[in-house]
Amino acid sequence: MATKRKNDTRLDPFATAVGNSSLDALLEQASAGDVIRMPAPSDPTREITLVCKVIAHADIESSTTVYGKNRRVQALLNEKSVSDILPAISEDGRNQHPALLWDQGNTNLVLAGSRRRKACILGNADYLVLSSPDFTDQDAKILAVSSDQYIAPSLWELGQAYQQTKNDLIEQGKKGSYREIAAIEGVSHTAIADAIKAYEQIPADVISLYPTANHVGREVAKKLVSAKERDEQAFNALVSELHTDNEINAITSDDKRAMAITKRLTTEPSTVAKREAVFENNFINVQRNLKSGDVSIKIDNKVLTDKRLEQLTKLLSAFN
Repeated sequence: MATKRKNDTRLDPFATAVGNSSLDALLEQASAGDVIRMPAPSDPTREITLVCKVIAHADIESSTTVYGKNRRVQALLNEKSVSDILPAISEDGRNQHPALLWDQGNTNLVLAGSRRRKACILGNADYLVLSSPDFTDQDAKILAVSSDQYIAPSLWELGQAYQQTKNDLIEQGKKGSYREIAAIEGVSHTAIADAIKAYEQIPADVISLYPTANHVGREVAKKLVSAKERDEQAFNALVSELHTDNEINAITSDDKRAMAITKRLTTEPSTVAKREAVFENNFINVQRNLKSGDVSIKIDNKVLTDKRLEQLTKLLSAFN
């Protein structure tokens, strides 16, 4: 087997060396049946014992699940997002670099190696893992972050993770501000704000249009959010059309297809006047044409009683 082929990612989630070797070096040497001992991610003084084993392809999905706070959204993993490791894993019949599993008895949680798991499922390959019941919640949280070193999660996926951090802070009685989140995550508060806005404003079905979630970076996300805010109904209609657009799907280059999707979703029709929302709730929508200054008011008849209509008429009669 050629040594330079990408069968796996390389990852060292522990800063502490094990003996004279890094964790990567130990994992590379692991084979089924081996027992490995190493420091815990959250406490180097505590030892974790792992057993190397092979999970048959047919049993991967039924016997393993990905840790809930893993920052990679599993529904977005596809053949494209694991294309860097899928060919070699498929050819080899398994991943060469073991994933890390937390053995909880009836459940095996994947703490590091969810992309390898997906590649094994897609490539009809077995899943090589290092399993241990010694992990803790704190270990799992650390691995959920450190296992993203090879290919970082997308902006949208990070937004979901940062939102969870915000929720955790609020549960602790804190504000959950962008600066508080940034202090925990080790990034700027601006990066936190951009990621959370992308996650909150861009629906998952829009992200799924793209070859991979990583094709929706910061600038693309801003364009998508702007287009959605400009005319949400038209935006949603375009999203539905793109899911079955044969012309777009026929583009073989991932980057070119991503660019075409973004252009289709964000190009503003020249015939549509630019408007801004002046006031909006579940029953009333007031918009102003930015070019002419004209204002349009739409009121749901559920709340427009005869008395309110009379009051509105008197108010408008003063405008002459």
